[in-house]
Amino acid sequence: MIILHTLHWVQFAGTEKVCVDLCNELSKEHTVYLLTNDKIKPYINESVNFINLDFEKNRHNPFFLYKVAKIVEKINPDVIHIHNTKELEIMYNARLFMKKKVPIIGSRHNPVVKKKFSLADLGVAVSEETRIYTNAKRNITILNGIPFKEVREFENKNKFTIVGVGRLAQVKGFHTLINALSKVNFDFKLNIVGEGEQKEELLNLIKSLKLENKIELVGFVRNVQDYIYNSDLQIISSSEEGLSLALIEGIFYARVLVATDIANHKEILGEELVFDNRVDAFVNKLNDVYEDYKKYEKLFGKVKETKEEYSIEKMVKQYVEAYKSLIK
Repeated sequence: MIILHTLHWVQFAGTEKVCVDLCNELSKEHTVYLLTNDKIKPYINESVNFINLDFEKNRHNPFFLYKVAKIVEKINPDVIHIHNTKELEIMYNARLFMKKKVPIIGSRHNPVVKKKFSLADLGVAVSEETRIYTNAKRNITILNGIPFKEVREFENKNKFTIVGVGRLAQVKGFHTLINALSKVNFDFKLNIVGEGEQKEELLNLIKSLKLENKIELVGFVRNVQDYIYNSDLQIISSSEEGLSLALIEGIFYARVLVATDIANHKEILGEELVFDNRVDAFVNKLNDVYEDYKKYEKLFGKVKETKEEYSIEKMVKQYVEAYKSLIK
């Protein structure tokens, strides 16, 4: 099968990681092309055919649409898989210049209404939560999956270590987490792994609370699994998620994980591992985990038994079946 993936590059975060992992795994048995910004190149395998194209501008420019159509016709894919609404609109309009109407499948990664998503021939929600916002002609749910990676031990760990993983943006709730940690009754070290537009704001908040020796903005890393594995606790502090890759990574690598009561977190984690999205609820949960750690290890241990539900192999198998359903 020839599969063309398209990605509107923003930065290497959740959507980009799902796209990359999917392309890399699919390319083991299929011919895969990825049409996106060349900043993605360090993350894709050599078996993925990369084509440089920036979807940021020219969305309604007929010359740009014609150029896209010619690229697609040269590839002659069986299916086009898009990961953002912007390039969905571009691909849909570019088909006007194509002899063959290649079917379009779109992954809805976030629980946000996008009217243009109705242009997809098949919409894929990454959770039942996001399916509500997946208004394509036909919709299915395929849970995100990740490839397993080996982990390594860190040295010189002498504090209760907490990790938060995600883009530094308001929606990830790191400001709430930092405020809550200024009020807990135990000593800790927090590593926040990720980059984003809220970095300076978070640094100023950390400084204002005099937590510079306890909280570190680590930045983007390629070995996020090591930071999760070497922490006593992973916390997901978001106010909005589709199906968080950080949550799935936690199921694979974390010792204990707790998360805000949003999306399908309670469904996946159970009642006691989720908490309300308020500072006082953060504080209470963090103190409780610290004081009764063995209890939370046992609770989360049951969740970790479900990790095969979130394997890259299962996700790829379901996407291949979805592609085949579109090919006439």
